[in-house]
Amino acid sequence: MSKVFSLLAVLLTFSVTMLQAIAAPLPGHSLPQGELRSVREREIDVSHLATDLRVNLEQRTVSGAVTITFTPLRENLREVSLDAATMQVRSVSLIRGKKSAALDHNWRDRQLHIRFPHSLQPGEQLVVKVDYSVKPQSGLYFFPETKLRSAEAWNYGEGGRHYGWLPMYNDTNERFTADMTLTVDKPFTALSNGVLKEVRDNPDGSRSYHWVQDQPIPNYLLALNVGEFIEIPLDDAQVGDRKIPLSVWVHRGEQERAAYAFGRTPKMLEFFSELFGYDYAWDKYDQVVLRNFSGAMETTTMVGFQESHLKTPDDPVDDGPYYDAAAPIWSYEDTISHELAHHWFGDLVTCRSLASIFLNESFASYAHTVWNGHINGEDDLTYQRWLYLDKYLGFVAETGTVRPLEYFRYDASGDMYTQPITYLKGALVLHMLRQIMGDQSFYRGISHYLHSNEFSEVDSHDFQRAMEASSGMNLNTFFEDWIRGGGGFPDIRVTSQWSEQRKQLDLSLEQVQADLAFENDFQLPMEVEIVTATGSEIHIVTLKGWSTVVSLPADSEPLMVNVDKGNWLVASIHHQRSLKETSIALLRGDLAVALRAARQLGEDFGSAPAAVVALASILGNHQAHWGLRQEAALNLGSIGTKGAVMALTRGMADPDPRIRRAAALGLGRAGGEQAVMTLQDSLTIDPDEEVAGAAAWSLGKLQIPGAARLLREQLERPSAYYDYRRLSALAGLAELEDPKLAPVFARYTDPMYLRETRLAALEAWVRAAPNDEQLARALRELTRDDDAEVRGSALEMLGRLHRDEDKAYLLKYAEEEIDPNLAKAARLAAEEIAGFNP
Repeated sequence: MSKVFSLLAVLLTFSVTMLQAIAAPLPGHSLPQGELRSVREREIDVSHLATDLRVNLEQRTVSGAVTITFTPLRENLREVSLDAATMQVRSVSLIRGKKSAALDHNWRDRQLHIRFPHSLQPGEQLVVKVDYSVKPQSGLYFFPETKLRSAEAWNYGEGGRHYGWLPMYNDTNERFTADMTLTVDKPFTALSNGVLKEVRDNPDGSRSYHWVQDQPIPNYLLALNVGEFIEIPLDDAQVGDRKIPLSVWVHRGEQERAAYAFGRTPKMLEFFSELFGYDYAWDKYDQVVLRNFSGAMETTTMVGFQESHLKTPDDPVDDGPYYDAAAPIWSYEDTISHELAHHWFGDLVTCRSLASIFLNESFASYAHTVWNGHINGEDDLTYQRWLYLDKYLGFVAETGTVRPLEYFRYDASGDMYTQPITYLKGALVLHMLRQIMGDQSFYRGISHYLHSNEFSEVDSHDFQRAMEASSGMNLNTFFEDWIRGGGGFPDIRVTSQWSEQRKQLDLSLEQVQADLAFENDFQLPMEVEIVTATGSEIHIVTLKGWSTVVSLPADSEPLMVNVDKGNWLVASIHHQRSLKETSIALLRGDLAVALRAARQLGEDFGSAPAAVVALASILGNHQAHWGLRQEAALNLGSIGTKGAVMALTRGMADPDPRIRRAAALGLGRAGGEQAVMTLQDSLTIDPDEEVAGAAAWSLGKLQIPGAARLLREQLERPSAYYDYRRLSALAGLAELEDPKLAPVFARYTDPMYLRETRLAALEAWVRAAPNDEQLARALRELTRDDDAEVRGSALEMLGRLHRDEDKAYLLKYAEEEIDPNLAKAARLAAEEIAGFNP
């Protein structure tokens, strides 16, 4: 405490005239362009789906039968269409009890069209069986056996990919119960949704697994995973009178890390059941760790995760390496709790179409931040919201792209999964709504929303109705500004002046964003804190119109004025205030206030020695929140003076690796001889890989002499966690853009390496040697890789090479590809080549 007040005494003597001029209004942003998509119309209502499938990992095939029970939704229906990509259909039969009759069928436009001998009528229940085989190109992905890994296959249906291996209705506005019999060769295990009813050994040496999902789910949440798994039981979760069993399925040798990483899942399940006012609806909760999996996926009761989520207590908390960020946007527990939360938001209540995907993803993102605050404290949640806002505003600044959370123009499903908008902004908008409504009204509305719409499909109007019904509030303006309309955010310029005569603070709030149809003036309540020598008082000020001017009582000249005190608004706010006031906010404000003050000291007062002193004080204060210390480190790096570098160098000796990680990134911003020496030491001797990784990336960014040698030495150093050292070294080498490193990068594109390592090597290769013929050949080959994410990246990078000879290849690829996201990637790459003007 004494250090804080002595520092304040220094700051009070510093000139208060250093103020940043109010910036000009931001130019207008733009909405994403795409095809206008309405909610898909249905002709049948599917109530049950049953499979009897043989999954052959060696041949990469699926064969057998799917039986679909449905009811027509239209009169006199003679033909029913199922979505089905490139599969071989042997027969289609109408099942009536023990009898069956063949049905005429044909395949066109990636659909299986089934003709019936009579007109079907609503209310009539029919059962159709399709015998088929397929070598999937989408939706079910096979990974062959290697020297180190056994073969494996897993499905990923989000975005409509399941039609690549299973004939079905392929959209979100349908749900059914499922009965999955899956036959695989020994020693493989087949995992699916629901409860495992039977395991049967067959005469041919294969083994059949019978899974039953007796509560209806959308098609994209079907699970099919085949591999050499072992089951690790977790503690049961107690929900009301029910005990919910939980397990994790992993590969042999991963048991200890899985038990640690997923160990708190039962507590999460209990917490969410109470928080949402709706008990967990499903029979059990299993999680499975999969080879080369695409992040994580909330397939009901059998959730898939990539291997980066396996942890020991000594590993970074990142859900995957974030060597270029002080703190991960997602921790591994964020992801684990996010996928669990989907079992309320997404699995139980599902978006009616991808236009409303925020009702799945924004809600699950909100939930994982609330779990973070619950388990790690409210300050950790405050810092996480700050990071999310910073990431979102940075995305908009870089791309100029804004859109409402519910949006009906998109070309492919991936367009609606833009992380900074759907996940980060979406979570922040829900936090903002909670702050406006109050916790009790908000969570009462959430409970009403879930109970009113359980096992059904929803859009924003359903959510609005539930929140209004439970609170009595009119939320239409909020929903039109943030959910259905709007798209951007308020850019607020704040000035304040105290009147001694009137004992009032005159506060001016100017919205300076562009006046566009989708980004006009916003109406929002905000907290304004006025701190004087006699105490603190909080006022609610409503932002309304382009200019809001209010006068607030203040018995003496304020020490600090904090606009949007808790950082609740999704907004860019710049308060024109003195160094003195900003420094007081840093040292005496709560975490939300201090974070904004730290940023302002770096941006507005970087040339002031007192700003460096204030930030260095926070960086060295072990009692300050770790997130504020990280923010101080990054801003010291941006300032980059000798005093800032010395403070960061001291920070590199901090016992907390999170602080050293931020200090390493700060040194990478600052540069200079002292920074380089410190980073070199950290690269080679720091015991924490997250710190060494930040140092590797920073050294690459600085492009110092000898960086290539230093970073190449890291490529073969073993990593305790998920190839962290190699990944960060490749990222650092990419910054050098040295053509002589092309053979080094080529080596790490081999499938024997992790997907993330391969993609980092490809990115480095493209940046270093875009004219390398070997690179062009490699990228073409990788557009046919087993890994769909590698395929997509290879397509995008092929476009960046701007070779005319690749344009026809890419256009043909786009025409033939059944995955709409890959087809779009190929098409955009061709357009990149066509539009290139050297």
